[in-house]
Amino acid sequence: MTDATVAVAHAPSIPGRLADNAEQAVRLISASAQAGASIAILPELFLSGYDVGGILDAPDRHVVTAGDPICTVLQRACARHEIASIVGGAVALADGIANAALVIAPDGTLVHVYRKVHLWGQEAQAFVAGSQPTLVDLAGLRIGMSICFDAGFPEHVRALTLAGADFIACPAAFAVGEERQRYDLYYPTRALENTIYVAVSNAVGKQGGLEMFGDSSIFGPRGNRICRIGSELGVETARLNRREIEQAREDLPYLRDLADRGAAKPEIVEWRW
Repeated sequence: MTDATVAVAHAPSIPGRLADNAEQAVRLISASAQAGASIAILPELFLSGYDVGGILDAPDRHVVTAGDPICTVLQRACARHEIASIVGGAVALADGIANAALVIAPDGTLVHVYRKVHLWGQEAQAFVAGSQPTLVDLAGLRIGMSICFDAGFPEHVRALTLAGADFIACPAAFAVGEERQRYDLYYPTRALENTIYVAVSNAVGKQGGLEMFGDSSIFGPRGNRICRIGSELGVETARLNRREIEQAREDLPYLRDLADRGAAKPEIVEWRW
């Protein structure tokens, strides 16, 4: 791992307004680059808006393909600012529509489309799930991919950590209400038990009949929150430091004790750029 500055960024999405949401994504990517970040992470289904019913009823207004103009807008923004980005969207693939994260390199290359593995509620009616945890090598980092409910499965993040992830990127869409408690538990816990950085970018504003609360954050390898966005629109950054991970693992030997007991290394998909 090389030390790197990572940004979480969020703003309200408007369900069904792909072009408007893409332009908002461009503004967040630009602001992240100006803040010195090498990677910007945006929320789950940011391009479509988190409106699963709307995606089911009118996919043409919500769904993108890997080569369409919406994706091109994002790719050009990344190339212009020389920043990588991870942007949530509903993406049409060969076997169906995925609740996905578009992973774009600093030269504008669309490196990978990660599919959410663990679908939540009505999402299972709209999307084809991914099959296994995925690592992406990007901007000098090995990024473990996770979308929202994926983080509710400790084995998902543990598999990414054991496979060598430097940090976990988590586009998300948690709403006001009882979901808040899970949000507040999942991400610092996944960071602590794996002694790894976790960056979560959560949706904000009214979408699909829900009120998303934002609170996008980055957690350090001891489970401590090191940055948070408190406004409806914003960007925050944190410096990810290899020595911090090493020191945390010296003090908190979860992974060492697991390895000493002969835990099997999980199968994982890797994408390199």
